[in-house]
Amino acid sequence: MILIVPSVAYLVLTTGKHNIKKLGYFGPRTAGELAGDTIYHSIPEFEFLDQNGQAFGSKDLKDKIYVANFFFTSCPSICPAMQTLMKKVQDTDDFKKLNDFKLVSFTVDPDNDTSEKLKEFAERVGADEGRWYFLTGDRQKIYDLAYEGFMANTMEDETADGGFLHSDMILLIDRDKHVRGIYEGTSLKDVKRLIDEIKVLVAEYNSARKENINPVR
Repeated sequence: MILIVPSVAYLVLTTGKHNIKKLGYFGPRTAGELAGDTIYHSIPEFEFLDQNGQAFGSKDLKDKIYVANFFFTSCPSICPAMQTLMKKVQDTDDFKKLNDFKLVSFTVDPDNDTSEKLKEFAERVGADEGRWYFLTGDRQKIYDLAYEGFMANTMEDETADGGFLHSDMILLIDRDKHVRGIYEGTSLKDVKRLIDEIKVLVAEYNSARKENINPVR
């Protein structure tokens, strides 16, 4: 049922019947200036270097849907499984024609994971150029962004495999920088749910656009 419900929601949203509940929002919320208005948690501005040594950040992700995770290239434990499932998301046929859909992986070991290493890693895992970005930069800025923005724990730990602890979650971020889904990055079942819910989110935006073009009279 976990897999069926998002798919049904996707079909209903794309066939013009807009009575299915939309994806929720994750993170702290605050009251807006207007009665009943809610301000949802959003990802702060950021900019790092990608696998090509080019600046890449939130400005490049403006008005885009993306999925994000944290990893490091020498990780001997959960990272290989996570990046394999990230690639499954990348290779989903329905997403290949979406120019506003991206994948972003932040290294938690930026001292060793230079752009050159990330480039080699990207090629090794089969990342599509211009679709999947691997980011490195100031360690503390990455860790602060992980905790404050993506609500993910990242830290150096000599007792951990590879020397670092980090979240195994994959997060779905909408065009307004809100977190709309959190998924276990090593679970095929959960990543299938992520794929379905990306379709739901795309359909949600398509539905809103149609309603703006053809307002109810």
